[in-house]
Amino acid sequence: MESLIMEDDPDLVFYEKFKRIFGEDEFIIIAFSSNDIFTPQMLSEIHKLTQKLEGIKEVKEVVSITNVESILGTKNDFFVQPLCEQIPESMEAAEEIKKRAFSLQSVKNNIISNDGKASLFLVRTLPHEGDETYDLRLLQSIDQAFKDHALADGSKLSADTIHTAGWLVTDVNMSSHINRDNQIFMPLIYAILGFFLFLTLRSAIGVAIGLFNITLCLLWTMAALYLSGGAISPMTAILSPLMMALAVSDSIHVLLHFFQKKRCRETVMNTLKETVDELWRPCFLTSLTTAIGFLSLLVSDIPPIRHFGLAAAIGMMAEFFLTMTLIPLIIYFLRNTKSVVKDYKIQGNYLSRMSNGIASFVLKNKNIILCLSTACIVGSMFGISRIKVETNLIEYFKKSSAIYKDFQFIDTRLNGVDTLEISIKNKNDKSLMTPTALNKVQAIETYLNTLPFVGTTTSVNTFIKQMNKSFHAEDPQFYSIPESAEMIAQYLLIYGGDEIYNFLNDEYTWTRISARISEHSSSELAKYLLDISSFIENNINTDDIEVRVTGKTFLVNKLLKSIVDSQMSSLLLAFIIIFSILFLVFKSFKLGGISLIPNGVPIIFNLGLMGFLGIPLNTATAIISAVAIGIAVDDTIHYLTTYQSFKNKGVPTGQAALEALKTKGEPIMVTSFILCFGFGVMVFSSFVPTIQFGFLSAAIMLFAILSDLLILPSILLAGYKK
Repeated sequence: MESLIMEDDPDLVFYEKFKRIFGEDEFIIIAFSSNDIFTPQMLSEIHKLTQKLEGIKEVKEVVSITNVESILGTKNDFFVQPLCEQIPESMEAAEEIKKRAFSLQSVKNNIISNDGKASLFLVRTLPHEGDETYDLRLLQSIDQAFKDHALADGSKLSADTIHTAGWLVTDVNMSSHINRDNQIFMPLIYAILGFFLFLTLRSAIGVAIGLFNITLCLLWTMAALYLSGGAISPMTAILSPLMMALAVSDSIHVLLHFFQKKRCRETVMNTLKETVDELWRPCFLTSLTTAIGFLSLLVSDIPPIRHFGLAAAIGMMAEFFLTMTLIPLIIYFLRNTKSVVKDYKIQGNYLSRMSNGIASFVLKNKNIILCLSTACIVGSMFGISRIKVETNLIEYFKKSSAIYKDFQFIDTRLNGVDTLEISIKNKNDKSLMTPTALNKVQAIETYLNTLPFVGTTTSVNTFIKQMNKSFHAEDPQFYSIPESAEMIAQYLLIYGGDEIYNFLNDEYTWTRISARISEHSSSELAKYLLDISSFIENNINTDDIEVRVTGKTFLVNKLLKSIVDSQMSSLLLAFIIIFSILFLVFKSFKLGGISLIPNGVPIIFNLGLMGFLGIPLNTATAIISAVAIGIAVDDTIHYLTTYQSFKNKGVPTGQAALEALKTKGEPIMVTSFILCFGFGVMVFSSFVPTIQFGFLSAAIMLFAILSDLLILPSILLAGYKK
């Protein structure tokens, strides 16, 4: 998740310092439920599993119900030992342990649920920066430990009965789901593209040439992703199916144009030259404008979105280069073969007839089309007002998935998986172990516990107050912060445990509050974070201390503003550059202005659809608009280029609009349908945002067809009689 934040972001820099002091906050929770946790047999199992987990080399430490620190007191003294110093052999001894567990604030509602029927293993990880296989190795070792344990007679805990969650689990599951998606996407897209190529060209050699061109383009694009410093992530995973679908467009235009011309052995080369001469300009423009749409993503603050944009832009220009060189070169080498020489001019098919029918329909109903389009735009604006920004990573997974169910179990039974960290540091590097400083910590902690999304909090006070209580013969009245710094110092001197130093540095100048939370919605968390900041600002004297919210959960929430900013800035930049180019290319302010409409309408419709269907603006859907404008403009360019060509030949405006529609209607529909089906493949993804991206991208292609074949000709025909 850190890769989603800019490398020099001050909050990320601070978080890295925070981790060096207090360790990783990406612990793993392994939860389980049982009606008889506090029995000799179950406690023995938990103890054995704790030891097995601690033996994994990737593990720093493990905290469970058997080894969690228990501070026991006598009059004017206390000592620290594991809750289960010895595994009980009788139910009476087990009941004593249960009673003791529920008297410890660090255990109750933290390690053990309130009803005593669910518990967990808290696995803390070692620093592993740069070790790309650490996460997977650790989870595989944990799974193996439970499988080995399950082989024992009468064991109640196994890999099938536990619920594992945490940031590492999320990352590993994302990786495995991405691999699964690619195994599904690639064959499906090849099959779909091959089918549409054959349906359009009716030539096996044409299909082979097209697929070869697409494959080479895909290889160049993925190489560009690697060379730009990117990696496969939930955002860049859509790059492969996206580029394959886009690469087929120019291939179809070139191959269809070539095979539709009359030719023989003597005229093949001239036909090929004419094809390239006629198509290089519109194909270059379509590739350039699509690449600009992708390049506009470079203004994003989110590194993977920038990597995606750069690699896709390079891929689009590579696709143009390959289409205009590789395809003619292959045809040149095959110029004497029957497949190329045979004059089997593709006859008008149902798409050609449909183009003629659309032309007649537009001519008769142009005013109705424009009125309905205006009404849909107004309705879409209402939908746009309902769009929410959301980066809920758990919602990335389907509700039927194991990881979603595991998170739900821990959130509902054991107060959540994620943590919100509050850093408290003395500005003058003086000790925080004073009643004044600890009371400030307590005030913040007390406030956090009033928030509905906070399940439980742990801080240095959790231990100091327990020491004070134990020191006074376990008198509950003394579960409070001592009244003198000397008494606190004495407690820390007597304390012989380790757990407190997960919340306090060695110099006692820096401490933290760790709040376990069950809320994963970034939009909801954003509201609570504002409340927390407001409380600290208005109620805590920070003259001598620095209080900051940090942690991985906080950083993920920080993506909200970046997502919105990148959506708006990249879309605006793409609009300005693309349509500046169109003004120059068409050498007409009128045509340039008209071209804005059929490309803006699909985006408005798409954003309205997101609002009405409740699809949030997240790390995947945030890039759709900038990508869509680059793609949707392609068909507009092909149509207006043909329209302008007819106009230059002296054809009247109305007739030129209809002839352009009849000429370009078929390739526009073919390429758009291919893109629609190519994007539609993504609905088979394991990731909800990828499903949303595929669905919305397919929808925007349909909106683009309607805009280019209905709205654009209607605008050009407006004011002209039959």
